[in-house]
Amino acid sequence: MNKQTLLGSREYFDMVHDVTVRAIGTFSDEDLNYRPRPDTRSVRDLIVHIYGMEQALAEGARDGRVTEESMGASVPEQEGAAGVLASLTSIAKAQEFSRNCHKAANEAVAAMSDEDLEKVVESPFGSYPAWQYLQFAYDEHWHHRGQLYTYLRLLGKEPPMLYSYPH
Repeated sequence: MNKQTLLGSREYFDMVHDVTVRAIGTFSDEDLNYRPRPDTRSVRDLIVHIYGMEQALAEGARDGRVTEESMGASVPEQEGAAGVLASLTSIAKAQEFSRNCHKAANEAVAAMSDEDLEKVVESPFGSYPAWQYLQFAYDEHWHHRGQLYTYLRLLGKEPPMLYSYPH
């Protein structure tokens, strides 16, 4: 994949991200701790995972290696995520975190050349071309946003229309 194609994909991801941030805004501050079952992630956990993973994967692709440590802050069940989780005390802070992580991922992509995108990057789950990690982040985003939408509906709230992109 070349950078021009990837940047086009990131433009679409920007629109998806905008809808996700609006969906996050549908929750109340009290809803951040909501989880439908004790063994599932909370709203706060999902936000940290979606956006922390996007940033970690993009920066790892740029830097040439994705490590357990670099992903640790995005996995709520791991000790490395405790500080991030504790900092998201309101929906406004969760939205700010989401925007900051997405911006950092876009900056990591902007710093990469066509050659950088083709380099093989090692990770705990395999070795792939750098561009593939950006696709993994996109897949993670959609998957876990679906969970957020389910949580909104379980709370009796209406999520934004999936394709209500800004004009």
